Amino acid sequence: MKIKRKIGFIVMCSLFGGQCYAGSEIETLIKMLHANGTVDDAQYGRLMDEIRAGSAKGTGKNKQMQAETIRPEQLDSISNVAVKVDKGGIKVASKDGEFEAKIGGRVQVDTAFYDEDGTEMGNGTEIRRARVYIQGKMFYDWGYKLQYDFTGTGRGGIKDAFLTYNGFDKTELKVGNFKDPFMLQEQTSSKHIIFTERSLVDAFATGRHIGAMASTKHKHWTAGLGFFGDAVNTASKGKDEGWGVAGRATYAPVNDKTRVVHIGMAADYRETGDRESLRFKQQPETHISGVNIVDTGIISGADNYLKLGAELALVEGPFSAQAEYVWTTVERNIGADLDFDGWYVQAAYFLTGESRRYKKGKFAGVSPKSIVGLDGIGAWQLAARYSVVDLNDADINGGKAESVTLGLNWLPTSTLRFSGNYVKTLNVNGGSHNGEEPSLFQLRGQVAF
Repeated sequence: MKIKRKIGFIVMCSLFGGQCYAGSEIETLIKMLHANGTVDDAQYGRLMDEIRAGSAKGTGKNKQMQAETIRPEQLDSISNVAVKVDKGGIKVASKDGEFEAKIGGRVQVDTAFYDEDGTEMGNGTEIRRARVYIQGKMFYDWGYKLQYDFTGTGRGGIKDAFLTYNGFDKTELKVGNFKDPFMLQEQTSSKHIIFTERSLVDAFATGRHIGAMASTKHKHWTAGLGFFGDAVNTASKGKDEGWGVAGRATYAPVNDKTRVVHIGMAADYRETGDRESLRFKQQPETHISGVNIVDTGIISGADNYLKLGAELALVEGPFSAQAEYVWTTVERNIGADLDFDGWYVQAAYFLTGESRRYKKGKFAGVSPKSIVGLDGIGAWQLAARYSVVDLNDADINGGKAESVTLGLNWLPTSTLRFSGNYVKTLNVNGGSHNGEEPSLFQLRGQVAF
């Protein structure tokens, strides 16, 4: 009787989702008991009929759930939704891939110490960026992203806010507020740039505007062209706003996991609208002081301007290098037209063997080969940069500056980064800071999820 009760228990486990034995093991056991006479012919027939009936009811996913232990990560199969915690962010997606939503963000905290040379700059600390975003897709082909930076206020805190349509083969249509397609160092997220701040050439950065853009991205080349209005926080005050057209194309004849050769060209043309004015300025590769080492001031009578940029980058294992040149011409209805330019070259090397990751015409994040907390030391990177910007021309005396930056980055995990930068301004020629050569040391702690 004990054996019969045990057999009954085994069969019940198999029929109602228990995890005692798999179906084939139950049949083998019953056949053995029947062979040695413990189970007679009538009992054997009845038990085999019950097993076959249970197998018939449990087909497809139901049969698999009856035969196997249900693990915690399988519980979401009931609602057809998968929930994933990825690098600290949260991603929710339907199993069929039709809908997806992801929540992420970044926080960057900086401190800087200045060795002033005339103008007081003031040591200090700041939260450089504190951003949260939600992005995803719906009905397969529609995408969206909304990103807000809490270091801004109101509309000024809105960064990305756009919709995309990806129903065409490798072609994306985008409308909303997003970055104009111009400059490699601008297209690469602030989470992934090598130094704490972008180079002096950022004086010509286009930033984000409300507009529409079409782009195509392939393994070896990308291209994008967009039409834009003004920035999201621009107040028209009864005046016509400016507008612009920007385009960028890249070619990567070599694009492997640890080897990349990148060539890029970009152009940005803008009409200033009723304001008929613009301004170019730049801090000495820092942000805390608020002091612009070069500054044209307000250029009045500016009808339009054109920016042209050239890019070159390469990756060879742990070594990477990058260079850009930007030329800007301003057409004025008062005074002579103006020409400004700037360039930089930088190089970096991972002491721990990682490679800078290249993706679709820009650089992405790096995952350390070993993780601190999992018996690893993280990723360690050394970097150096030389940059120049010239804002002197005709009656505009904005100043010309040169600087050298040395950097050390430590990534204990793929979500954490600690950076130290030393910046030396070699020379300022012209402008309100003529002859000054300040230097600074700054630190950054970053978490990105």
